[in-house]
Amino acid sequence: MERLLISLVFAVFTLTAHAESAINVEVTNGEVASVNETLTLSGSIESKQHASLAPLQAGVIANIFVEAGDVVSKGQQLMQLDSQLAELELQQAMADYQSAQAEQSEANRLLQEVEELSSKKVVAQTTIGERRSQLSIAEAQVLRAKASVEQYKETLKRHVLRAPFAGVVSARHIDIGEWVTQQTVVYTLVEQQQLRVKLAIPQEYLFQLTNPKTHNVTIIPDIIGAKPITATLSQIVPVANEQSRAVTAWVDLPQGHNLVSGMSAKVNIAFSGDATNKQLVWLPKSSIKTHPDGGRSVFIVDNGRATNVKVKVTKSEGSKVAVVGINEHQRVVTTGVAILKAGSKVTVKGE
Repeated sequence: MERLLISLVFAVFTLTAHAESAINVEVTNGEVASVNETLTLSGSIESKQHASLAPLQAGVIANIFVEAGDVVSKGQQLMQLDSQLAELELQQAMADYQSAQAEQSEANRLLQEVEELSSKKVVAQTTIGERRSQLSIAEAQVLRAKASVEQYKETLKRHVLRAPFAGVVSARHIDIGEWVTQQTVVYTLVEQQQLRVKLAIPQEYLFQLTNPKTHNVTIIPDIIGAKPITATLSQIVPVANEQSRAVTAWVDLPQGHNLVSGMSAKVNIAFSGDATNKQLVWLPKSSIKTHPDGGRSVFIVDNGRATNVKVKVTKSEGSKVAVVGINEHQRVVTTGVAILKAGSKVTVKGE
């Protein structure tokens, strides 16, 4: 019995000693990131409205009113289809409408006639009911004929393609005599008044651009002698591209520029005060511990123990990451992170 008790005590002592054995690690002090950080990207100037126009009706091209390069206003005629059949159909519908109106007038007259005779009690009530039904049918035929007239008017109207907005015609894709359908692109129209620069921002900068309109932007067109344009980041689409891992952003161009859609430009984005007030510290990627919930943390050596500190990774370059949540004076563990736990006893190599 004494031997068994001694064995148990020895085993507990051994396990305790093993649990308290220090883990040998390497540490580093982070490097502070520049507080006046600027992100430089290449972008493309595009129009907010860039439309491939198709006719609203199928038919043969009869007239072309504008060419590529022409500046058009909203509602201006661009091209016209052969509308002879549509005009004839409209005339027929209008004739049917007039005929229906005449039948309605006659049905109304006949009803009034029997109603006058009914006061003298020389007409049966069934006759009056029949005439009222005939008038109702005539009124319905008038409404139907009127709807047909409106339908054919709209069909005739759709034989002319008009500009949906003011802009410049960048391309004409049809010629007179061609047959086109509602799926045929006949013109490309580009608005020139409301332009913006499209950017692809790397995903690691997304958390530093949480409030787009607070970031100052300098646009430098790729034109000899062009002056820089000052603007603000207008909008960020918070969805990353699966191939490039970048998010789309736009910078609206102010009025008074002489740029056109399709040009390229360099864009400098200055991080806002909210982003730079939080100290960014560069660390090796090996020091980051990733949690199942997607969170990140690092281990700090404090009085021979490992202390777990949550951090936010804001950007990544090569073998280093920039984080928020620690300062450059704290000693961060860079090796053995996977086996460490909060409170683990550690020794630092070389000390």
